[in-house]
Order: sequence, then structure tokens, then C-alpha cells
Amino acid sequence: MSQPAAHTANPAGLSWDPEDPHHNTQHSHHVISWQTLLLVLLALLFCTALTVGVYNLEAWIESSFEVHIPRWVNVFGAMSIAIVKAALVCAFFMQLRYDKALNTFALLFCLLGVGLFLTFSMIDLNTRDVVADFKSGEVVVGGTGVGLSTPARDERFDARVSPYVNTGGEDIVDFRREQGIANFFESEHGKHYAHDPAYAGDPEKAFWQYYYSTHGEHPHQHPGDTKDFFASLGFAHHDTVSTANKSIPRHGLTSGLFDEVGPAGHAGNAHGGAEHGDEDHEDAGH
Repeated sequence: MSQPAAHTANPAGLSWDPEDPHHNTQHSHHVISWQTLLLVLLALLFCTALTVGVYNLEAWIESSFEVHIPRWVNVFGAMSIAIVKAALVCAFFMQLRYDKALNTFALLFCLLGVGLFLTFSMIDLNTRDVVADFKSGEVVVGGTGVGLSTPARDERFDARVSPYVNTGGEDIVDFRREQGIANFFESEHGKHYAHDPAYAGDPEKAFWQYYYSTHGEHPHQHPGDTKDFFASLGFAHHDTVSTANKSIPRHGLTSGLFDEVGPAGHAGNAHGGAEHGDEDHEDAGH
């Protein structure tokens, strides 16, 4: 009679038994006692109350003693408490404290990657004015929160366009052009037009005169010139077809491109022969 084979220790040190591959010989789920979980819960609630308490304490100190506490102090305190809470959740609720160290390293590596992305984003947001000063205004604490069609924060309209000026839903480029035309006499380029009788009281006419006169020898009409100052100021060209000396752009479809016309007759030869019609072909066939 054959005796059943006895289960012996795995001589190769594998995490699974070759004779019973579906049975894990080393892995086991750790059961945390309810007392430990309760203590962790109380610690998390305490940290939450501590975060609120620290914020209210700073607000009370600022109002009572009339001192200003830097924002980084509040951020440092809140993030420190948040790190402790996250560590408790990962260690006990996610059971990283009882699991392999590799899982902890994987989590820390992911957090490092997120930290790198956030760091470079903050560097970009805080240094945009190093190259161009006008870009510094785009960084607003808490985000802009408003759009271009909202009521203007500055009723005098002397602030930058975005996001404190109301465009009324109009395109930002067109809005800035209209604003520039309205204030053209006050600009450096428009001051010498202000006292010219030809442009008195008409900043738009003066603006287009300056615009077309500074755009080369052969300017082209701008789409924003809805009153056709291009023609009234004498900048329109009489020739509308390109020549060997200059190229004139043409907009829209070519006239007669889709007209229904019959097939054209055959032109004469290079020696001045007459045009041949269908009758000539019939005669040639005979």
C-alpha cells in the first residue's frame, strides 16, 4: 500500500509550493485589531481638529495683536499635519506597515514624481515675469475666477485686459483694437494727428491713416476697417491683378469659376490659323 506523500519544507525557498502551485506558502493577510484601528481613527480626528485650531489661532493672533503672519507659516503647518495623517492611513488602513517594503518604495516613488511635476509648475508660475513683465499679472492667488465677459473690476478701464476688463463677449483682439482706436489721439503715435484739421474729432480715421502708412509701400485693407478708410484715404490700388513687379492678393472665389459654359472651340495654330468648329471636323472626315 502506498503512503500519501508528506508535505515537506520547500528546499528551493520559493514563495509557492511546486507540488501545490495554487497554495501560497508565505503570503498571509494581516488582521489588525479593532483597538489599533480605533486609535488610528482618533488620531486622524485629532489631526483634523488640530488643523482647524491652528488656522483659527493664527486668525486670532492677527486680529488681536495686529500682526501679520506670513502665508507660508499656515501652509507649512497645514501640510505637516496632512503628511502625518497620510502616513497613518498608508501604514494602517493600507497595511503598508505589515506589507513588503517594495510597496512602500513604489508609493514613495509615485509621490516623488508628483512632487517634481508640482515643483516645476510652481517655478514656472512664480518666474514668468523674469523674461516679460506683463506676464506676471497672470498669476493670481486662488486663480482668476472670472472671464472676459464679466463686469470690469476697474471701472476706469485702465487695467490690463485679462481678466479685469469687460469685453462684452467680443473677441479680445477686436476689443483691444477698438480700445486703441478710441484712445489713439492720446498715444505717442497719434498726438501729431490730434491737431490736424483733417482728423479733428475722428480718431478712427487718424488710426487707419497711421496704420496703412506704416505698413509698407503697398498696404492691404484690414478686415477691421469696416468703414473702408483704405479707399477713402487713398490707399486702394487701381490694379487688382498681380503683375511682374508686384503681387496683389485676391480674396474669395475667382469670378466665373463655377459658371456653366459650353466647351470652347479649338484655337488656331501658332501660325495664325482660324478656329475650327464641328463643321471643319466633318469636312476633314470626308
